[in-house]
Amino acid sequence: MEASAQKLSVTRTIRASRQRVFRAWTDPELMIRWFVEADWEMSVCRIDLREGGHYRFEGAIGGRKWAVWGTYLEVRPPTRLVYTWIWEHDDVFGDPTGDTQVTVEFRESGADTEIVLTHDRFDSVRAREDHAAGWKTCLDRIERLLSE
Repeated sequence: MEASAQKLSVTRTIRASRQRVFRAWTDPELMIRWFVEADWEMSVCRIDLREGGHYRFEGAIGGRKWAVWGTYLEVRPPTRLVYTWIWEHDDVFGDPTGDTQVTVEFRESGADTEIVLTHDRFDSVRAREDHAAGWKTCLDRIERLLSE
């Protein structure tokens, strides 16, 4: 993982085709299975996968609500996604993290896929570190899902 005060980058190689990984990242039925941590709940997973389209995820952890939403800025199946990332309310982490941006690149590596995720425009080191831990867990879970 590479990180600056406002940006983090995570790279992970997944044993699955780029099409499968991209689909898992953009299909609500699959995303709900890997996106949240084991002790979290996701009750809403809506995705309008087009440039200018919106997504919205809602759930709870320990009875405390969380929600994140944003707009797709770039959609290039199966190679790249760029979207805004906004915590609407943040009973879980405290202060909202503001309008950040996520870029996910899906690179072919033989039969595998290298995911290069960059999340930037954080307003604090703590927000960046919290998201780095969350993305690591998400990538662990998508890797397990796609190895089934």
